[in-house]
Amino acid sequence: MTSLLFFYVLTVKHAIADLHLQARLNNRGSKADLRTPRLWIHCLDHSLLTFFVALLVVDIPLAIALSLLDFVLHFVIDYTKTIIQKKNGVDYNSKEYWFYASIDQIAHFTTYFIIVLWAV
Repeated sequence: MTSLLFFYVLTVKHAIADLHLQARLNNRGSKADLRTPRLWIHCLDHSLLTFFVALLVVDIPLAIALSLLDFVLHFVIDYTKTIIQKKNGVDYNSKEYWFYASIDQIAHFTTYFIIVLWAV
């Protein structure tokens, strides 16, 4: 699989985990509250899907490492964004929300770029 195709499959994986799978977690607490399962499950979804996508390209030990990297970076990115939004009183209906969402997505796509560079 080429690097470009690997990156594309990771972005498709991201859309599935960030949009479809995350929707089921709306009543599972706040991403800002680490005592609730919402952020943990969301990052686990990303990590597991990254593991299976990575298996198309690399061996099992590297797929595990890449999925752990995705878990940690996704956790840090989402938690940081949520805390900053909460601190600044930013809600879903504001222009600022979409600015933070854009930075969040750029950070996630940068994660996938790093994963591809590491894997190939």
